[in-house]
Amino acid sequence: MKVVFVGPSLGSSFRAMQRQYPALVFRGPAARGDILKAVDDGARAIALIDGYFGESASVWHKEILYALSCGIEVGGGSSMGALRAAECESFGMVGIGRVYQDYADGRLIDDEAVALIHGPEDLGWMPLSMPRVDFEATMHKLARMGLITAVERERFFLTANFMHYTERTYKTILDRCDFADPLRAAAIFGDIRLHKVELKREDAIAVLSWLDAIDNSERNFPWTFARTAHWEKLRGEIGSPQGSAND
Repeated sequence: MKVVFVGPSLGSSFRAMQRQYPALVFRGPAARGDILKAVDDGARAIALIDGYFGESASVWHKEILYALSCGIEVGGGSSMGALRAAECESFGMVGIGRVYQDYADGRLIDDEAVALIHGPEDLGWMPLSMPRVDFEATMHKLARMGLITAVERERFFLTANFMHYTERTYKTILDRCDFADPLRAAAIFGDIRLHKVELKREDAIAVLSWLDAIDNSERNFPWTFARTAHWEKLRGEIGSPQGSAND
């Protein structure tokens, strides 16, 4: 069984990707304990794309190390998966995509760059705000195409950076830039709709492709998983068996 934790990063492609990758088990954004549950359920390869934070406890690094210690391939990218992959790559987690690479190289340093709010599973985890990585990639593209000036681009960046991630949409940012000429604002908005970059979506699809290609061969790492008291407490909280087949 190959399990992927994904939701809003796929945007409108969520249902289509489920159909395209029928061999993958799609689970929603991961919270604390979910990767441990996937291991207990018999997963032999796991991909982390989306995960909760703030209102729910985030996926522990320890869960990822546990899965790796069981010989399970674990990869990530696009959102929470990109963060965890950059943090756990030295232990064997595989990072996929540009967002992961930006975190690994230090070009991105904060979680907020990939944060957004989204709808429920019934609505396909529809994104309701826009992550900063997508916004910045779009603005750089428009600048390269000569569709916005350097001054306009910096104005967008400053405006977006002072907004909470839950408020960010292209329309809201544009409104708060308060352009004197409404026709110029409308032209920029039209160019955004035509040329917007969905970086997280692109990386999420790359992660699905990686997971689908995994051959389920076990990996071994030159380190030992430490079963700390906090780890055993987590296992007890989620009802994880003390001696699963993967231990």
